[in-house]
Amino acid sequence: MKIMIAGGAGYIGSYLIPELLDRGYQVDVLDLLWFGNQLPGAIKVFQKDIYSVQEKDLEGYDQVILLAGLSNDPMADFSPAYNFIFNMAAPAYLCYIAKRAGVKRFIYSSSCSVYGYTVDQFYDENSPAISNYPYGIAKLQGEAGIIQMIDNDFSVISLRQGTVSGYSPRMRLDLIVNTMFKSAMANGEIIVNNPAIWRPILSIKDAANAYIRSIEANKIISGIFNVASGNYTVGEVGDIVRTTVGEFYH
Repeated sequence: MKIMIAGGAGYIGSYLIPELLDRGYQVDVLDLLWFGNQLPGAIKVFQKDIYSVQEKDLEGYDQVILLAGLSNDPMADFSPAYNFIFNMAAPAYLCYIAKRAGVKRFIYSSSCSVYGYTVDQFYDENSPAISNYPYGIAKLQGEAGIIQMIDNDFSVISLRQGTVSGYSPRMRLDLIVNTMFKSAMANGEIIVNNPAIWRPILSIKDAANAYIRSIEANKIISGIFNVASGNYTVGEVGDIVRTTVGEFYH
């Protein structure tokens, strides 16, 4: 199977792609490489903007995975315009081009942020998705665009991910678990704000497994799926990090 991963040189892609290669998949990457290239040397990388992709660029691929986009609330708040361009419009555009090129499945990296600021209750895929801030709005509308393209010959899977954590060759230190580990290791302290707030946490290993299962799912499967390893308060995350880091010093 031949797969194109847009944004494949980022945090999740740099972890996922070696897993796919080990399973025998042929993988190419579409990425501007703003944050460097930590991918295996054999990977072919097309340094193109998503909006410059044409049908001919995706002909021959079985599936397309979209990992690219502005990746968090601060980035979206800093530039709402770019947020809506790349998180709302780009998924629909790339999905449309992929479908016209004969691709059979489109997998989208969505976010639990589509549910907005939630209270102490569980949310499943049928819960109201009502976000009032730029990042969540754009991710939700990005989903809406691609879901419209599902038909008997074209599968669309959207993964509403929790906050991803863990080591990747292209590391991100702005994510709650990762930044706490960095602070604990480098400064000997962890700053915990709003300890009672609940966060769905997703290990990068589980994230990669979710993409692999999506790739391998029956061709008739389409839809939106929540993906998380567990739910923790910010205070609980801090306690886990403190205990884990403390073990390194015994």
